[in-house]
Amino acid sequence: MGIVRVFLIFILLQFAYAAKNNNIITVVTTDNWEPFNMIYGGRLQGIGIDFWKLVAKKAGIKYKFKVVKKWSDVLENIKNNKAALTVSTGITDDRKIYAVFSKPYVTYPLVIATKNNIGFIFEINFLKNKKIALGDNFTAAKLMMKNYPYLNYIFVKSTDKALEMVNNSEVFGAVDILPVVAYKINKYEYNNLKVAGEIPIKFKVRFMLSKKYAYLLPKINKAIDEITYNEKEAIYERYITPVKKYFFTSNEIFLYFLIFTSLMIMVLLWIYSLKNELKFLQKNKLHDLNKDYDKLTGTLNKEKLKEVIEEKLKNNKAFSLIMFDIRGFKNINKFYGHHFGDITLLELVSLIKSVLKKEELFARYKGGSFVIVSNDIEVKACERAREIYDTVKSFEFSIVQNLESTFVVKTVYSRENADDVLESLEKELIKIKKINIFFKC
Repeated sequence: MGIVRVFLIFILLQFAYAAKNNNIITVVTTDNWEPFNMIYGGRLQGIGIDFWKLVAKKAGIKYKFKVVKKWSDVLENIKNNKAALTVSTGITDDRKIYAVFSKPYVTYPLVIATKNNIGFIFEINFLKNKKIALGDNFTAAKLMMKNYPYLNYIFVKSTDKALEMVNNSEVFGAVDILPVVAYKINKYEYNNLKVAGEIPIKFKVRFMLSKKYAYLLPKINKAIDEITYNEKEAIYERYITPVKKYFFTSNEIFLYFLIFTSLMIMVLLWIYSLKNELKFLQKNKLHDLNKDYDKLTGTLNKEKLKEVIEEKLKNNKAFSLIMFDIRGFKNINKFYGHHFGDITLLELVSLIKSVLKKEELFARYKGGSFVIVSNDIEVKACERAREIYDTVKSFEFSIVQNLESTFVVKTVYSRENADDVLESLEKELIKIKKINIFFKC
């Protein structure tokens, strides 16, 4: 009887172990699509990996990672139900046969990397008759072939290989999603390569599930919807730029010293020349033409904004100020570079100007912060600010698909002064950003 009891306990333990392991799904990925999937510091991490960990935690999904060498191995694992899902991919027609897809958790444009001597590429037709390297069977490759089948593609095993071929002048350019191209150019110190242009295709990064595990999709999509702005920012911050270390020989140090000294002499000569030119401009008062405007955006600058506010205060008539700020603007500059940050600002300014009323004035306060001076007051000013907020929120920008912004509105009366009003508005803006509020009136 005792032997039977022991045998039954053994069987029950086996069932319990099997049930426990059946609840653990396999997540398959490569480790060479930086900064989405990579080995760093001895562990698997990246934008895609961290988003999956966050989603799995919110959805209560247990999992284990399976790392394979090639993207084609990932697809085979999903196709043959050897893995439940993979973390960083996009929808293509051929994959719909054996897989289902989550909502996108991030969206980036495709870009082309070329040698530095190539100008900025504005038109896709410029790439005709030029060799373009792409990762074989990558989502970027599928999207490019679907939208531009007439281009000359060279398919390679990885984006690393594609960039290497550009560096060696074997192909004209390499195409992939923006964070991957920027990260790898930086990591491998391809100082003669750059992001030369944006392809007008948005890569919506998703989780791809084997159809056998489609029942997990509602939980995963719900978890994606629950991801907060701060959680997204925390992930982006980790992978903004890879760690780079520089080691210089004594000969290199001496060479850089000579270059630096030569540049300093040139700068001093340029400053001397510039001083003479400025004296001439001041004498002829030509510089007064643009002193009221921000050099980059063409909006009123901060000093002119103060003058406008002071003039309105003297008229003893109430008006409103709408101050707004681009969330994470420093990260746009840091991740994509100041050139793309400037493009984003110019797009935003163009958008705002297109919806401004004739009597409204628009000024750049500083960095990614702007102020609109409106004759509307109180409730009407709030409604007006909400219209502009919704316009920005729904607009699809070139570099980042959607911009997060924070708006604060204040009706101003004659008993106040410009400096105090702007200072209090800025403090309120900073305060509500910290507690994750996007609009306050």
